[in-house]
Amino acid sequence: MSELQANISGIIKSSVIDGPGNRMVIFFQACNLNCMYCHNSHTIGLCNLCGICVQACPTQSLKVDLENQRMLHKEESCTRCDTCLKVCPENSSPFYKKMSVNDIIEEILEVNDFISGITVSGGEVMLHAEFLKHLFQSIKQHPALHKLSILIDSNGNVGQDKWDSIIDLADGFMLDIKAYSAETHKKITGYSNEKILNSIQYLDDKGKLKELRLVLVPNCNDGETEIKKIARFMKSLSPKVENVLIKMRKHSIRKEYAYLTEPTEDEMKNTQKIFEELSVPIQIT
Repeated sequence: MSELQANISGIIKSSVIDGPGNRMVIFFQACNLNCMYCHNSHTIGLCNLCGICVQACPTQSLKVDLENQRMLHKEESCTRCDTCLKVCPENSSPFYKKMSVNDIIEEILEVNDFISGITVSGGEVMLHAEFLKHLFQSIKQHPALHKLSILIDSNGNVGQDKWDSIIDLADGFMLDIKAYSAETHKKITGYSNEKILNSIQYLDDKGKLKELRLVLVPNCNDGETEIKKIARFMKSLSPKVENVLIKMRKHSIRKEYAYLTEPTEDEMKNTQKIFEELSVPIQIT
């Protein structure tokens, strides 16, 4: 039986913005949403070895290895100009790599003395639930790592069985509510939000929902009716859940969504006021 592996798009060894304390953040490749304002769209898809990025690379740092079904990357000549990411028709990257649970444990051990926990993110990390189960079990059982807290940053677009497989191993979950109405959600992400709303409710019922975030997108999910629906939904959850209002930023979004506009400071404050009028505390970031 081959060793369980996952596609990892990157690892940040020290972060103070992905949960409490100083944390290692592990980003998994592939996502089951297609958000208009995604800042990391190269984590949405998987490489199909088409070679378009190879032809576009100005430093000839990429090569298709058909025999081993992988991309070869010459780090010494690569300038990280991101041309490969911009031309990829699959919203993927030639840089992600397969890693085993042991590979990641070794990465954590390198910085264990300086972090308070790990956060797993994506892409959509819950597409890798089986891998996460083994990773979290290994952390909990490791004599040097068992005290680390484990947080999951997810879009919530999975069924209850995925949550049940790891819920007892994780310390908390951070989710997004991109819209309340299915029509608005589909406009923003390409998909309905039934699973996401169910996931938010389920994790809250289990006492594991730590943070719920709303990215404000002008002319998409900023209408007063939509905001009030989101606010009432947040109000139905535990008061222990931290609600966060995030300003949509155009930096790094795909060129086909260049028409999107960032909310102004007044628009952010007016939206926050709607929440507060419905007795829903929410902080702006």
